[in-house]
Amino acid sequence: MVAVWSYPWRLLSQDPAETRREFAELGVTSVTVAAHYHSIRTLDPRSDDGLFESYEGGCYFDPDNGAFADTPIDPPVNELDGRADPFGDVVELFRGSGIDVNAWLVCFHNSKLGADNPAFRVQSAFGDAHEHAFCPSHEEVRTYFEAVVRSLADYDVGAINLESLGFPSAFHGHGATFGHAKNHVIRGTPEEILVSQCFCSACRERAADHPVDFDRARSVVQTVVEGILSEPTPQVRSLERLVAEHPVLDDLFDFRASVIESLMERIATASGEVALTYSASDGLGRDPNEGWPAGVVLDRIRPYLDRIIALCYTDDRELARRRVRQYRETVDVPVDAGVTLNPDVVGTETEWRTIVDGVANLADEVHVYNHALMSDAHFEWFDAAVPRLG
Repeated sequence: MVAVWSYPWRLLSQDPAETRREFAELGVTSVTVAAHYHSIRTLDPRSDDGLFESYEGGCYFDPDNGAFADTPIDPPVNELDGRADPFGDVVELFRGSGIDVNAWLVCFHNSKLGADNPAFRVQSAFGDAHEHAFCPSHEEVRTYFEAVVRSLADYDVGAINLESLGFPSAFHGHGATFGHAKNHVIRGTPEEILVSQCFCSACRERAADHPVDFDRARSVVQTVVEGILSEPTPQVRSLERLVAEHPVLDDLFDFRASVIESLMERIATASGEVALTYSASDGLGRDPNEGWPAGVVLDRIRPYLDRIIALCYTDDRELARRRVRQYRETVDVPVDAGVTLNPDVVGTETEWRTIVDGVANLADEVHVYNHALMSDAHFEWFDAAVPRLG
């Protein structure tokens, strides 16, 4: 079983019959299509209409306005060449073809939403607001994503694939106002996570029902970060060790997990009979239970998930195999492997085949990133590797 991630503009850019034939010849059994996405600028080496495509963050589906009546956040809609519902057009394109369509939903990482709704942005311990990062503690934000999921579940889709499910990082910006990130002091993921901790009014209000001493946690984060800012050498090498030294931070991260857990319960209800999948990549990394600094604790969200996609974006075969095995040992739902054709990760066909061979017999399904960015050579690599995935 082989799946691909893709973008609606690529899928709708050629004759529908040709697109269906292309996927059938590649042996693709499902395609996960960007339906609610962050801002993007892509290079498509196979395009006949220009190499680059740029879009603001937003929806590629036609939102049901009634579903969003209980939130002041209006879903930003991106039309493609006059198509009011590009995602719906992709669903129709593959209807009856034997290829399932899944909806790809990027959650709290979205510059367009942050720019249009500044009251709901993540806010650091020092009061800095981050345009690209929505805070999941806000009731309005939670209701918005419930409505997004409910809208997507109305389409004939096999699953809704969740990405960026946890509290966002301050260091993952997109959009016209963010620009190039410049930083000479923050070193490593643990320090990035501390600087990214949200202490907005919604977090404070929601934390009132949690044992965390919110003001104390903020004070500790401020003190540690001030030390980081004063000396451009690594100050925090282990977040676990820092939490052990300051138990209030353990309470803070448990609070984050409670926010995401309760949100997942609502999202699962909104999705109804449509399966929920999660591309596991939040917090410290991509291994099981490394998402806890972002509030994504696998044991707490697993009851609401139907599948996990273990992202194996590496050229290290044994690392990829170990990651899939670890997820299999951790959860009792199907575990898929996500692999990439990014040349910065997998630069040769031999490396690609090595990774595919490594995960093919361990994963329930293999997902390939990204069909819309593939070159002609990548298609040849893909075609040669797909028989291994059967």
